[in-house]
Amino acid sequence: MPLDAVVLSAVRSELEQRVVGGKIDKIYQPEKDEVLLHIRSIGENLRLLISANQNNARVHIGNISRENPQTPPMFCMLMRKLFTGGIIRQVSQPPLERILTFEVDTIDELGQVSRKKIVVELIGRMSNIILLDEEDRIIDSIRRVNADITDKRQVLPGMFYRYPPAQEKRNPLQTSDETLRMLVDSADPDARADKWLIDNFFGLSPLVARETAFRAAGDVSPMFGEISVAGRQRFADEVTRLFDIIRNGRTVPYMLFDNGKPFDLTYIPIGQYGGKYKVEKFDSFSMLVEAFYEERAALARLSQQAQVLRKVISPIHDRLRRKVEAQKKELMQAKDREKLREFGDLLMANLNAAPKGSRSVRVTNFYDPEVGEIEIPLDPKLSVQQNAAKYYKDYNRMKNAERVLQEQIASGEQEAAYLESVLDLIDRAETSSDVEEIRQELMQTGYIRQSMQRGKKKDRDLQRPPREFRSTGGFVILCGRNNLQNDMLTHKLANKNDIWFHVQKHPGSHVILRCEGREPDDLSYTEAAMIAAAYSQAKDSANVAVDYTRVRNVKKIPGARPGMVIYDPYYTAYVTPDREIIEKLRVR
Repeated sequence: MPLDAVVLSAVRSELEQRVVGGKIDKIYQPEKDEVLLHIRSIGENLRLLISANQNNARVHIGNISRENPQTPPMFCMLMRKLFTGGIIRQVSQPPLERILTFEVDTIDELGQVSRKKIVVELIGRMSNIILLDEEDRIIDSIRRVNADITDKRQVLPGMFYRYPPAQEKRNPLQTSDETLRMLVDSADPDARADKWLIDNFFGLSPLVARETAFRAAGDVSPMFGEISVAGRQRFADEVTRLFDIIRNGRTVPYMLFDNGKPFDLTYIPIGQYGGKYKVEKFDSFSMLVEAFYEERAALARLSQQAQVLRKVISPIHDRLRRKVEAQKKELMQAKDREKLREFGDLLMANLNAAPKGSRSVRVTNFYDPEVGEIEIPLDPKLSVQQNAAKYYKDYNRMKNAERVLQEQIASGEQEAAYLESVLDLIDRAETSSDVEEIRQELMQTGYIRQSMQRGKKKDRDLQRPPREFRSTGGFVILCGRNNLQNDMLTHKLANKNDIWFHVQKHPGSHVILRCEGREPDDLSYTEAAMIAAAYSQAKDSANVAVDYTRVRNVKKIPGARPGMVIYDPYYTAYVTPDREIIEKLRVR
């Protein structure tokens, strides 16, 4: 969701306490639409991130780390010239608008104090960072807006700055309780309560509007026509309480998590989802915004990196599958070669049965139990004897082809299985480092070119240890992150008496249950099997078949790609992966 005006107001309050009076020490522009300010404030050094990203526009302070371009962009150079050494004197916000203004005292070319402004507009695709002089003229902006983009408001150097057009809605801070009740009483019966709230008052997010309706009516989007008079009264009461929280700054930072990933953020407790999402309270709104958007940005980067690898591997995998299917059809044809030998034998037994130039010959078929007749196609350019020789030649060619095809099909299926495991690893990658390690594996196996920009030291740094878990019974469980690590884990790190787990008939990680001279308890076996299922292509399935055996029974297939093994004997367990249980077992 975009950062709503109420959360931004709470962030502004925190910024007023921490950055006002601070000196802008360094300025960076790590992304085309993102600026990072290092500020020396009273008793602390702060990092202030200002992002005009169309999907993740935000402002917050926090522990922010970015890789900066070797050559600073022109906008960054301009900001450094204007604002380095400046003192932040004020942070302001128009009432419940998604706009922040930083007023900064700077020293101009004549050595005089000049107050300039950094205006941050967090308004979706039109988000911007705008630099103003002491007369509120635009010096420049990170995103210039001309008449070709919009005819409503241009943002260009030399123009006087004007706020974006005001919304034709009411201000919650200036709406009396009496006016609110009158508006609720006169609401259109066909209007939905949550949408009515957003349409009539600015600064509110859809999540908060739904929650307000839910608290009043037990439904996130009830129609006013379905709400009783008493129900409208409860709705007005809930809206009044919401506006009171906003007016008096009694907002509290909350994050909603979906399976451990940030889902939404807000400033009131959320009950509309029941127990579907975990709700966590944060110590500050800056920490909330940083955690939410940095995680989202990391997930977006991860998705982009994974997509690059997927675009390389998917076509190779698809071509290989089609090739194997074609070879299987050819193999089926080769299995019919006995008919060719029989044709050759029958022609050799009937050399005078047809003159040269015949297109076919009808002869007695002594291979038929009933000794009937059969018609054999002939090449009219060849004699009967030459046709027989041709059938024998085709028979021998297909005989050799069957052997070659069987080898090629086995090799192709093995390679396809490896590529399928790589695609599965890409889908299950949790961090950018996971994707980078898969990329390194693909370079080592020759599927993508070796990168000349990456040094050996950096590649070595990417070789992280396997994921580690500890069972309820206290046993260490290790899980491979990629195929190269699966190989290392199973064939080098594991003891021959440790227990090896792998999901059956699906790509997945190798999992090792360390025994260390003891026999693991049944629950440890189950938990290791759950981890193997969770880190596999079958992660979203129930009753997943997981094979397990002693490590000494697991053998690497000679000449096969990393991670490909055979094992025997083995047992099979059926488990349903539970992410919550697995996360509790993870060693951080």
